[in-house]
Amino acid sequence: MALRDTRRGPVPASGRDPVWWSGGLDPARPLVLVVGGALGGGPECAPLLGRLVDHGHAVAAVRLPRPVPCTECTAASVSRLIDGHAHTADTRRTRVIGFDLGGRPALTAAASDRRIASVHLVGAPVSRLFEEPDRILGLPPATVDALVAATGAAGGEQLPYLLGGLALRPEQLYEIRGTVWVGHAPDDPLTTPQDLALLKLTLESSVFHDLGATGGTAPRGATVHRWLADGIRRAGSPTR
Repeated sequence: MALRDTRRGPVPASGRDPVWWSGGLDPARPLVLVVGGALGGGPECAPLLGRLVDHGHAVAAVRLPRPVPCTECTAASVSRLIDGHAHTADTRRTRVIGFDLGGRPALTAAASDRRIASVHLVGAPVSRLFEEPDRILGLPPATVDALVAATGAAGGEQLPYLLGGLALRPEQLYEIRGTVWVGHAPDDPLTTPQDLALLKLTLESSVFHDLGATGGTAPRGATVHRWLADGIRRAGSPTR
């Protein structure tokens, strides 16, 4: 088993290499790319990253590029990150985890990059929040503050401008061939029932999992990490 290679420390908020943690890099190990968001996918998920490495994967965790929207938030940015690991991991059947806002680039990449065999979402907004961005101002203050910090907005009032128009269209979702695992909470304001219905209608292959009530915030913690690790395992066992 390859030695775990980890990198921690400040990384530029934008640019072509936003990787803040990597482990288990080995050309024989399948790649898991973790795209962080505003509320999840940061240092708090280090136990998940280590578990994925222990299960035989090469893992790279990236911060959500900013400002949002920007060219680095497109499908091309995820594909470039996969390209960058072509010599340090097996990228032919890559798994991509997307936390909240990180789910959008994960899905858009999966629509065009056939190396992505599965996408695993946690509390990811897909359409409704972006189509009606004024809803953002009605989110819990802690969520608004996290979105401001993640997007580089000058304040909460700028969020509707930054996030408006980012809704994924049905024709984009129709193109996804890999399985999409959707983790959601019934009281998470970022993931609406309309978004879940859209995904069920458009995805060729999907698995939905109710993570339970979270008190009006994004799902997080050990339960989420266990579900993600199990989903990655069920999506395809790594070659050791």
